[in-house]
Amino acid sequence: MKFEFGDLYKFTVSLGVVIVILSTLAPWLFLKEPFDLYRPETEIKALSDTAKAVVAKRQNAVSFIVEFIPWFSSIGFIFGSIFIYLGLKNWHSNQIHIDEQTRLDVEIKKQSLRKATKDEIEEKEAVEYEDYKVAEESDLEAHLVSSLRRQYSKIEDLAYMKFSETYKDKYEVLRNMMVAGVELDILLKGKNIFTKDHIIEVKYIRKGFNFGWLREAYLKNIYAKSVYSQITNRLPNTLLLIVINSDVYNEEKYDRLLKKLRNEQAGRKEKDLVRMITKEDLAILDSTKLQETVAIS
Repeated sequence: MKFEFGDLYKFTVSLGVVIVILSTLAPWLFLKEPFDLYRPETEIKALSDTAKAVVAKRQNAVSFIVEFIPWFSSIGFIFGSIFIYLGLKNWHSNQIHIDEQTRLDVEIKKQSLRKATKDEIEEKEAVEYEDYKVAEESDLEAHLVSSLRRQYSKIEDLAYMKFSETYKDKYEVLRNMMVAGVELDILLKGKNIFTKDHIIEVKYIRKGFNFGWLREAYLKNIYAKSVYSQITNRLPNTLLLIVINSDVYNEEKYDRLLKKLRNEQAGRKEKDLVRMITKEDLAILDSTKLQETVAIS
């Protein structure tokens, strides 16, 4: 359990404010009450002996409290002010460290937009092969891993080539970029400040996928957008491009899954997209058809 000093200092300041308010407000609330001090003596004489005794004790108590109130207010105001001062001082000192840590964290992330290393690319591929087990609800035998890696690399190479040919005039088309530990398969970086950047995640599926896998892949892409935006101050659009074998593509099934994902409204409408295409269609896709498919102009 991590103790948060910020909460302690906030409590100290709050306590000081409460004491100062009470030291100011309590005398006013007390002194505005008459407490039988303004009752005529004739009325008091008309009371029973018991009532007279009560009034006398009440007046004596009020007299004592009136003498004590200035001390109460002064001491309360002083202690309240001390609590406020100490709380604010320590809170400010603690906040300086937090602000410095936040600034350094952002500076570190700003340096992290770079090309991925070969080790990082291989590590990401290894993770994605584990994802396939979830998506396809099956196990991959060890002797198939090497073949699958080659297939996946070919799909990424093909997708990168298609995007590069189509968008090279308007965008800087980058591949395997790292941003704060998150790898971007393809990044379309606008060549001017008025052109939206696009983060493109390519997923190759051989045997189909379920909604859980689709939602996770989609949310990871939105997370990458958030990190990229924090570092570059440019809010990109995102595209999850799912390349699937034609023999397992079921249009009705996957349209239903995509509609369910859109209804969750986890991303921005028309800006955080998911598109599906068969491996065979991707191979023959021309630039015009690609732009229509992925809705990136």
